[in-house]
Amino acid sequence: MLGPSRTAPPRLVIAGGGLAAWTAAAYLRRMLRRVGWTVTVVGPVPPAGPPIGLATRPILTRFLRGLGIDEAIFMRRCAATYRVASRFDDWFEVGQGHWHPFGPCGPRVNGRDLFHYWLKHRHEGGSGGAYADYSPQALMAATGRGPRPETGISSTVEAGSYGYHLDRTALIRFLREIALSEGVRAVPARVLGASRDFSGNIRALDLEGGGSVEGDVFLDCTGAAALLIGGTLGEAWIAGDAACNSLVSLSLPPARDPSPFTTYVGRPEGWTVSLSLAGRTEAMLAYDGNATTPEAAHAALTAAIGPGESIVHRSLRSGRRNPWLRNVVALGAAARAVEPLAGFGLDLDLVALEAFVEHLPRGEGAEILRRSYIARMNRLHDDALEALAAHYVLGRRPEPLWAAARAAMLPEGLADRLDLYEVAGHVVPREDAVFGETDYYLLFTGADFLPRRAFAPVDVADGRALGGYLAEIRARAAQVAEAMAPHGRLLEPLHGTVPAPEPTARVAPAAAGTASGPASLRRTPDGARLADLVAGLGQPYGYERSVKATPAGLQVERFLVSLHCTSLGPQPGQTLDTLAAKLGLPERERTEAAGLIGEADVLHLGYEEGPSGALYKLYVEWSVRSDAAWRQDETEGEPLLVHRAYKWSPRDAAPPVVTLYHWPRVREPDAIEARLKRMGADWGGAGSGVVGLARTLLWLAQDQGRGAVHYLEAREEPGPRLSYDLNLYACGLAVADAEALLAAAFADLGIAPQAVATVLAERRDEALGHVAGGVGRDGQPFLTVYSGMAGS
Repeated sequence: MLGPSRTAPPRLVIAGGGLAAWTAAAYLRRMLRRVGWTVTVVGPVPPAGPPIGLATRPILTRFLRGLGIDEAIFMRRCAATYRVASRFDDWFEVGQGHWHPFGPCGPRVNGRDLFHYWLKHRHEGGSGGAYADYSPQALMAATGRGPRPETGISSTVEAGSYGYHLDRTALIRFLREIALSEGVRAVPARVLGASRDFSGNIRALDLEGGGSVEGDVFLDCTGAAALLIGGTLGEAWIAGDAACNSLVSLSLPPARDPSPFTTYVGRPEGWTVSLSLAGRTEAMLAYDGNATTPEAAHAALTAAIGPGESIVHRSLRSGRRNPWLRNVVALGAAARAVEPLAGFGLDLDLVALEAFVEHLPRGEGAEILRRSYIARMNRLHDDALEALAAHYVLGRRPEPLWAAARAAMLPEGLADRLDLYEVAGHVVPREDAVFGETDYYLLFTGADFLPRRAFAPVDVADGRALGGYLAEIRARAAQVAEAMAPHGRLLEPLHGTVPAPEPTARVAPAAAGTASGPASLRRTPDGARLADLVAGLGQPYGYERSVKATPAGLQVERFLVSLHCTSLGPQPGQTLDTLAAKLGLPERERTEAAGLIGEADVLHLGYEEGPSGALYKLYVEWSVRSDAAWRQDETEGEPLLVHRAYKWSPRDAAPPVVTLYHWPRVREPDAIEARLKRMGADWGGAGSGVVGLARTLLWLAQDQGRGAVHYLEAREEPGPRLSYDLNLYACGLAVADAEALLAAAFADLGIAPQAVATVLAERRDEALGHVAGGVGRDGQPFLTVYSGMAGS
C-alpha cells in the first residue's frame, strides 16, 4: 500500500472501462487532486453497444450535483428524463397497485415519521387515505408532473429527492469526458493480469500487446471477471440467491407523454419494468432462467409490452466478495451484485466511493481502515438484500417464482425487522441505509401489511386533532404537486423535436456566487444555522432571494424561506418557539409569535447580511383570510393585517423591530396609484424615485402581466411612517421585463452601474416578485426587489 516514508504523489490506477470505472475516476480525481493523487484509468474505450436503460435514485442526483455538473447538459447527453417515484402494479397480488415515491412522506412530527400518526388515525377509525398520499412526489407522479415548476426550482430539487431514467452507455461516455477534462489519464488497453511485488501487493497492470501501468492503490472495476481482486489475489466470490437470474430487454418508440416514474408490474414469469427515456422507451423482464427459456421470456415481454427492437439477453448474478484486499479495492460487479429490482447497484457503488475517501490509505493504520471499510460495505449490502427480499416475502401471487421467493429463508435482519414492525409498529432507522425507514413504511403499506397497533409513544398521545391535521398535510402535498410543471413540458427545452448541436460536457464553476436556493444560505455560519433548521423539518418550502438598495450601498445576501403551518406539526406554536429560540429571538417576541401561529397559515424565516452584521426575520402570515377577502372584493372596512414581522440581530441586545403589513382593501390600479401618490407626498423629495418606480411597475404589470398586483402597506410598530409592497408574482413577469426600470431606480439611489448590471443579470430569468420601497427612519430612501420564488 502506501508506506509512511513515501514522498512521491500516490498513484491510483483504475482497471476497467465501464460505469463503475468512469464514475470512480470522475469522483476521485475531484476529491484527491488537492492531496496530490494521480488517477489513471486502464481499459478499452466504451463501445457503442446495445442501448440499456437505467433508472437511478436520488443518490446519483446528489452525486452529480456535488461534482457541479450542469443538469441540463447531463440530461441532453444521456437522454435523461425525470423520475420522482416508482409504480408497482399486480405486485403483491393481481389487481393491486401502490406508489413508492422518493423523498419524505409528509412531515416528521416530534422527530417521528408521519406514518405513526397516520396509522394511529386509521386504527381509531379515521379515513386518511393511503400513506403515500402524503408525499408530493407520489402526487407529482400520479398527475404526470416533474420535480420543479417551469421557472425556478422547488424544495424537491433543492433536496435532490428525485432520480432519472437515462441511457447507461451515454452516462459512461459523459462521465469519461468529465474525468478526462479534470485531468484523469486514460490508457486505452485491455488488462490481461497484474504483477505483484515481494509483499504480495499488486505492483502493475499487464496490458494486451505488452507494456504495463504501475500504481500504489488499484481499483478493480473489471466487472464479474474481477481480474485483480479475484484473478490475481484470489479473493473468492460468495454466491447469493435471487428470485430472478435472467433478464431480457428491448426498446420501443418513445411515449408521447413520458412518465416521470418507473413502472414495475408483477408477471407470472417474474416482473417487468418500463422506463421512459428521451427518444425511446426501455422495457425489461426479469425471470428465473431455470424455469423459463430466453425465447419464452422474449415472447412474454413482447406480449406484455409490445414488439420492440434491440433485444438483449443477460444473466443476473447475486453475491459478493471481500471488497478490499491488500492494495486493491473492488467496485461494481467485481465486488458485489444484487438483483436490479430497486436500482441499488449504482447506489452501493456511489456510497463505496464516498467510503473509500473516508478510509483513504495514507500510511499507518491501513489495516484498521480496511476492516472498517469492509464492515460498512457488507452492512450496506445486507441492507439492500433485506429490502429486495421484503418485496417478495409480502406477496400473495400463486405462481411458482413468487411462491418460491416467499418460501426462501429470510435474511436475519429482515426477519427481526418484520417482527418488530408487526408487534411494536415501527422500523428502527439505520444510518446511511440505501432503503430507509420511510421506504419500509411505503412498502409495507403498499402490501397492506399493517402493525397490530401504533407505535406506543404515539398511541398513548391524544389523537383527537389528528384527522384535521392529516387532512391539511394531504392538501398541502397536493398544492406542492400542482405547482410543478407537467413532465413533458420540462423535457421540451432539453429534448425538443429539432435536435440541438451536442454540447460538450462541462463542470459548472464552483464559485460561491453560483450557489442557489438554501445552499446559498450556507455561505455564512448564521445563514447555515437557518438552513439547517429548515432542513431539519424535512418539509417542502418556498424560497426566494432579494436585493436591497439604499444610498449607502447594495445588499445582496438576503434570503427568505416559507413554510406552511402544517409543516410545523400538530403543535405549531411549540415548534415556532423552538426555531425562533435557536435563532436568538428574545422570549417576549417569541412567545407572541408562537401564540399567533396557531391561527395563521404561513411562516416565513429570513436572513440577511446587513451593514451592521447578520439579521434574522420572522413573518407570521394570515393568507387564507386575506385571500378570501381579496376574492370576494371586500373593499370596505379597516385595513386587514396580512403579516406580522420581527427583525433582530442574533448578537445585539436591542429589541426586535416589529413591522405590520396591511392590505388597505384596494385592488384596482387607479386606487393603488392614488395611495402611492399620497405616500410619496408624505415622504417629500427623498422618496420620489422609489414611488415613481412603483407607479411605473404597476402599469407595466397591467400592460404585460397575466394576473393582478397585490398591494400591501408596511408600518413599523410603533410609528406612522408607511412603505409599500407590490406583490407581482401573480403577474407572470420576469426580472428581465423590468430590468431597465429597476436599473434606473437603483442608479437614482447612487448604486454603481456595473454593480446594478451584475445583480440584475444574475436574476434576469427569475420571476419578478415583491418590490418594496419607502423612506427609512434615517430619512434615506430604500428599494427592495424579491425574485425567483421556488417550491411551495
